[in-house]
Amino acid sequence: MRRLHTFSSPAAWTGLGAVYLGFLTVGFVFHFIPPILPLMLRDLGIGHGQAGLLMSLFALPGILLSVPGGWLADRAGAPLMGAAGLVVMGLGTLGMGLGAGFGWILTARAVAGVGVAVSVVALQRMIVTLFSGRPLGVPMGVSGTAVPLGIIIILNIAGPWARDHNWRAVALGTGTVTMVTAVVFYLVSRLVMGRRGEASTDPRQKEGAPVPAPAGQGFGVIWIAAVVWFCANGAMTSFMTFAPDHFFELGWSVRARGLVTSIPMWGSVLLGPLTGWLTDRHGHKAAFITAGMALMALSLSAIPGGGVPQVLLGMALGASLAAVVTPLLSLPGSLLPADRVGRGFGILATFANLGIFFCPPLVGMVRDQSGQFTAPFLLMAGIAAAGVAAGLFLRRA
Repeated sequence: MRRLHTFSSPAAWTGLGAVYLGFLTVGFVFHFIPPILPLMLRDLGIGHGQAGLLMSLFALPGILLSVPGGWLADRAGAPLMGAAGLVVMGLGTLGMGLGAGFGWILTARAVAGVGVAVSVVALQRMIVTLFSGRPLGVPMGVSGTAVPLGIIIILNIAGPWARDHNWRAVALGTGTVTMVTAVVFYLVSRLVMGRRGEASTDPRQKEGAPVPAPAGQGFGVIWIAAVVWFCANGAMTSFMTFAPDHFFELGWSVRARGLVTSIPMWGSVLLGPLTGWLTDRHGHKAAFITAGMALMALSLSAIPGGGVPQVLLGMALGASLAAVVTPLLSLPGSLLPADRVGRGFGILATFANLGIFFCPPLVGMVRDQSGQFTAPFLLMAGIAAAGVAAGLFLRRA
């Protein structure tokens, strides 16, 4: 089958749909824990620090495996590696629902993290191949709405689901959906991509499109962007983990907790494609990223005070995510040769997982020590502010 190089190709958009389903389940698996956290705390007898570890251990395999996973995606192809990662992610999530104790559940969560480490870089790599030779802002912006949309869905259904049944039912259902998605993704992506491997040379050269920067220079920018990605993921994962419990302590209902916590994801879903179109048309990716991190820091610092309506702060966090995610994830495909794009995404994923691994447990321990949520949210804001500093270096690069 002929490889795809046309932005408007129906096959390219069909392939993007398969990628979208994969990312949607990543959002399910990543964030089905926060809405059911009060039930898990009570059932397992764990504290907030251990709950933060349950979220962050998910990221440990990504620290170790994202770069090798990117290399494998460059070599073995995105359809195979993406489907394999989704299968492992589903098996780990099913294991959580069947786990007898906290140790077993931690192990199963780590297994799910292995699947995410492999699947995410493969899915991102597939987008670059599908739309090679064309600006990546719009397809990255569209695909970037999938994880937030998955988070929105799971935040709003997991709490009532666990209340009416139990938290294990949520884990088992999420794992089953992920396994089905793996099969659908593989069949569709193989149909679209054909049986041939990834291109061994940069297809953008064949079309007269701008050739990426030399690999060394491109990777230099990627390393700086990775620091921003660490801060963004560390701050926002901490928010998504502990905001429901914060609102629980304020006496909010289960539905209100899920709805308000999901508002930042709505902003990202609605504004992500627009951000991609703007950066494709006008550039200034680093300016968008830096401004987004600044807005994130300000919004997080205002949450515990209560002076600003939480709905407005959630909308501001959504705008900050849209400003950061789409332009940042388009960098590897824009800057690196085709045979090294997977490794570029691997570097970004490694730093994202470092932020996810270290920040939520730290925030949880601060919550346990202080006994309230003011200091934890200020810590989240400080992490985001560090991303502003990294974004200024990115603008220079």
